[in-house]
Amino acid sequence: MSQYYATVDGRQNLAAIQSAIAGEEALAARFIKSQLTVVDGKITNLLTFEEVDALPAGIHVLLHPSSKPAGTSPVWSGVMLVQGSNAVVDCYR
Repeated sequence: MSQYYATVDGRQNLAAIQSAIAGEEALAARFIKSQLTVVDGKITNLLTFEEVDALPAGIHVLLHPSSKPAGTSPVWSGVMLVQGSNAVVDCYR
């Protein structure tokens, strides 16, 4: 399947970032990773998604260190811009 990118403003809080990822995944895509990049002179989160045939299980986006939600597995961990600051984030599904 093909991959594509979406951006999420680094001023967003963690709940808004999780909601943005879940909204994109509702369109039959799966979150792969995030990296920081500059768009129009502003640092932002550049998210990578992969198109899929079936909707993925729901994603949990938590600040590190976090307790793994029951029944989930880690899918990505790294740095995101959250409310304007760098934060280490763990994603589970």
